[in-house]
Amino acid sequence: MSRKLFVSAGECMLEMATQANGDFRLGFAGDTLNTAWYARACLPHATWDVAYFTRLGTDSYSEKMKAFFAENGIDTRFVSADPVRQPGLYLIDIKDGERSFTYWRSQSAAKLLADDAAALEAAFSAADVVYFSAITLAILAPERREIFVAAVKAARDAGRLTVFDTNIRVRLWESPDVMKAAITAAA
Repeated sequence: MSRKLFVSAGECMLEMATQANGDFRLGFAGDTLNTAWYARACLPHATWDVAYFTRLGTDSYSEKMKAFFAENGIDTRFVSADPVRQPGLYLIDIKDGERSFTYWRSQSAAKLLADDAAALEAAFSAADVVYFSAITLAILAPERREIFVAAVKAARDAGRLTVFDTNIRVRLWESPDVMKAAITAAA
């Protein structure tokens, strides 16, 4: 029996969560990484591989993030390295039981994850399932969104199951109209 491959594409960020004593705890998260982590935990190890498609930096935190993927059984063959950029960062604060988020992602390497159309094609053509989200689209430059969606369409047309999570973060988009058009095109 041949192995199947689930590829999740998007941005993983450095997560700094406030602890009860006021200190912060470092973690790695993001909607598409969280999905890859759960897919790896739930899909049978004997028949399924789970890979992550993203772009990281060459800094120590990118290396720690990539090691976290590997330690959790997430294949890193589709993770590329940017010599100038690094992962985005967010802080979580908790007040009265409600979480609030503050982001720093303008220099995120993942914003360039669709800059290499050949890498997209290689990852998606190897996959049995391609998973991405509206956040994946939102962080990309408009012309790169088109490249990304074209790669997803090619994968779907080649018989790959494509899964699109419409996880909407309005603040990431240039405008509501751009958001609606991009999400509609992806759907």
